[in-house]
Amino acid sequence: MNSRPISAIVLTLLFSMPTLAGCSLFDPQRNLTLHDVVNSEHDGPDVTTQAEDISETACASPLDCVEAYSTAEANYFRFESRKSAEEYGSTVKDGFVVNYIVMDFAGKDAPVEKQLWAMQGLAGTWNDYEGDFPDRR
Repeated sequence: MNSRPISAIVLTLLFSMPTLAGCSLFDPQRNLTLHDVVNSEHDGPDVTTQAEDISETACASPLDCVEAYSTAEANYFRFESRKSAEEYGSTVKDGFVVNYIVMDFAGKDAPVEKQLWAMQGLAGTWNDYEGDFPDRR
């Protein structure tokens, strides 16, 4: 048995792994569920109050989200890709997008300070958010 072809395949895979690491399959943010977000424990005030799973009704076509939750502060939508989240987020008039998740504040009467804390909490989950937060006045 010739081991050269097998060695070449193994070497090719080893050298291509850093390139594949950028793919969404290896993206740790992809695995963050909204269930985890709304049930996480924080040192500060709870900013995901009255959480309710609305995936069954909210994620129907044409939205095609993976998961959705409604809280007193915002509606949260998780998508299969960052691109899908960005696309949907661009249609939301009062919202916030981070990674795979879109927050929509429309129709919510929570204090703007709590909504800001909710954005900061979500953005700080992975400590990789480098953008600004929308003005909540």
